[in-house]
Amino acid sequence: GPFITEFENHEITLLPISKKLRYLIPFGTIENLINFIKSMAEQNPEGMLIYADDGEKFGSWPKTNQHCYGDGWLNRFFEAVMENSDWLEIVPLKDAADVPPVGRVYLPTASYAEMLHWALPTKAFTEYEEIEHILKEQHLYEQYGRFVRGGHWRGFLTKYEEANLMHKKMMMVSKKLAAFKNKNPESTDKLKQIEKNLYAAQCNCPYWHGVFGGLYLPHIRAAIYSNLIEADSALRDLMNISGTTIEQNDFDKDGFDEIIVQNDNYTSVFKPNDGGMMVELSLNRHNFSLTDTLMRRIEGYHQKLDHAVTPDKADNTASIHDLVLTKEEGLKDLLIVDKYLKRCFIDHIFEDDIEFEKFQSGDCKESLFDKTYEAKTESDEVTFLYNCKTVPVKISKQFTFKNNSIAVEYQLSTTDNSEIEINFGIENNFNFQAGHADDRFILIDGKRHENSYLDSTGSYDSVSNFCMVDGWRNIAVALISDSKSDLWHLPIHTVSLSEGGFEKVYQGTTFVNSFRLKLTEKSKILKFTLHTGVEEDILKTLPACEKINR
Repeated sequence: GPFITEFENHEITLLPISKKLRYLIPFGTIENLINFIKSMAEQNPEGMLIYADDGEKFGSWPKTNQHCYGDGWLNRFFEAVMENSDWLEIVPLKDAADVPPVGRVYLPTASYAEMLHWALPTKAFTEYEEIEHILKEQHLYEQYGRFVRGGHWRGFLTKYEEANLMHKKMMMVSKKLAAFKNKNPESTDKLKQIEKNLYAAQCNCPYWHGVFGGLYLPHIRAAIYSNLIEADSALRDLMNISGTTIEQNDFDKDGFDEIIVQNDNYTSVFKPNDGGMMVELSLNRHNFSLTDTLMRRIEGYHQKLDHAVTPDKADNTASIHDLVLTKEEGLKDLLIVDKYLKRCFIDHIFEDDIEFEKFQSGDCKESLFDKTYEAKTESDEVTFLYNCKTVPVKISKQFTFKNNSIAVEYQLSTTDNSEIEINFGIENNFNFQAGHADDRFILIDGKRHENSYLDSTGSYDSVSNFCMVDGWRNIAVALISDSKSDLWHLPIHTVSLSEGGFEKVYQGTTFVNSFRLKLTEKSKILKFTLHTGVEEDILKTLPACEKINR
């Protein structure tokens, strides 16, 4: 029956869902299902079993359409319920909640068992599975399994920095909204829309990841960012904030200050303690985050990839939590581990043997470590300074925010009056979601080459600019340099689990401008302009841009 819980003198009625019933419906046999219900009825004739679950199990998840309808499981279930109606009654949840409570109960901060398993770090994730397996082998799991607990839901915010950055942006917008409402309590239609955008951005789906896509699905992350950017921009309008504002605070709650730059066009977040990297670049006029990428990690479930089967070989009645499927062959070759967030203006000093293939495989060595940059800010400028500890190199990079562009100036010199040569790389990562769509492509020096899909790879000599186009959204981003460099581009592909099995997901495109520089105590200057906005406007900024073939 129902239970009562309370917190700070507030009461709520709880309907305890039967975990076993969740797995028997619809993945168990009708005989086992009815026998389980009957056994519970014999133990407690006046009791009830509560069932509530995901509707996706009845046709949306792999094989369940055939299982529930084609093979007739659902019809047989209802027939069995009718045949046993002399002792089995079905009532809606509202009526179940009206039954006198059977007691008081207090709940821990938790979620369902699988979710708390997924929240664990990768090593602990695997160890959790091992202890469960040992208990099941020794037939102890039924009795003692409830004492085996996973992590805490907020562990996802430690496990996935991208989820944390999205969460902290949501908290920033929420805090701004609360402060505005406190000073302006009267509700308006515009304020209601901002609240609606904020609440939509608090949908839990993209903040976690497990056997379902969650954080790994770019379109869900994009929807969250779209709502947050729209809400934040509308709040700036309500508060009559114009021009460029620069704040310095611990945005991501890691104990180090970030720098947040905002104007009508951009919201940008920099991490001085991580190489002055730009971890967010949102296009405020387009409600879109250019930097919504995902780095590649080893996940606890990757060890199952060797045992994955294609859907045509799967057991039709297996639970979604037990299936190990794969959508295509060769996914194991994509298991590359990134050492850093795949965001923007990441500085590299590569060792001399660097080449495109080494960078692509993740097997490249570099000389930039402990990249804590000193930050200085002015009215519309942010400057980062760094003295490298492993090679005598000083780096300065300055970002100047203009109306429709961001000017970036690097200055590099030696710190000990010596002359040295370095392989200097500047990495940028952008995501327009569809890696292999005809309306999304790459331009190199204004030209669309044959391998121009966002999920393609390419290596070019002596390049002045590149552009990434999203024809579907009618936006583009271009980086134009005053100095020619070699240019590499390659896709970020993650291998993740979804309800359909292991799948390759495009998470963005990496661009690396690679310079061979001879440095002295006199600064070598590299200038860039980052243009973003409407596709037609951005293409006009590209020197000698050819007519684009769609």
